[in-house]
Amino acid sequence: MIKLTRINSEVKKAPVLVLIPGGPGLSSLTLRSMDILTRSFNLLYVDFPGVNDNPYGKNKTFDELSDALQKELQEISGTKYVLGHSYGGFFAADVLLKNKCEGIVCLSTPFSQQALTGASTNYFEHMTDDLREAEIKWDANQSDQNFAQWVSKYGELYFVKPEGRELVLNDKVSAKFFLNNQEDALNKELMLPLLKKGLAKKLFIAGAQDKLVPPLLLNEDAANGGFNFVSVNNASHFVSFDQPEIVSGLIEDFFNIIHGRK
Repeated sequence: MIKLTRINSEVKKAPVLVLIPGGPGLSSLTLRSMDILTRSFNLLYVDFPGVNDNPYGKNKTFDELSDALQKELQEISGTKYVLGHSYGGFFAADVLLKNKCEGIVCLSTPFSQQALTGASTNYFEHMTDDLREAEIKWDANQSDQNFAQWVSKYGELYFVKPEGRELVLNDKVSAKFFLNNQEDALNKELMLPLLKKGLAKKLFIAGAQDKLVPPLLLNEDAANGGFNFVSVNNASHFVSFDQPEIVSGLIEDFFNIIHGRK
């Protein structure tokens, strides 16, 4: 059900960083700009059913998928950190609350209803003709190909770097996973007070030019969850793609991971 791809660190006895992609429906390939973190971590990329050649099977709820991920991670020994991008941040938060992890990184995760509403508003305010046409085509035929085409037209909603379009256009996406799990983002605001009570280190990174979710609202979510918040310039919603070196350095510095730095 859960596909894990391990990329070993360049250094011995490095901790594990579990990386969970956004979406739903996007694969871990959208996070592979973080491969540079092998200088400090053993990387463990997560793929949910349907994406990145992982068979879909039957529909699974957020709780079922999270429980399956928890079981996989319990088999991983050593120090663990968890990172989630956007929708993936909900799973990262659940892992932290239920599993023994030293810390969490959320990238552009809209926990609150206010943040989700802001994303919806921004989507329509930044609607282009290309995005509208791709959405119409997706609505008419909800295939993997049309899903990838649609999200690739998000443009500056997702990326500062224009080549980001190719990242999602060529991703091994799952329309089924998107359709059956898109409402899983609702009610995740309830996680924030639980996260705030925890003692684990919490880092929230957002793009200063995020055109999808207003950075101000992400900052408020981060404060309500007890996260340290950092805004990265020249980056939009896919902050780790737009500024991979800066994001990687922030993660290493925050968790005091220095043994692999060059």
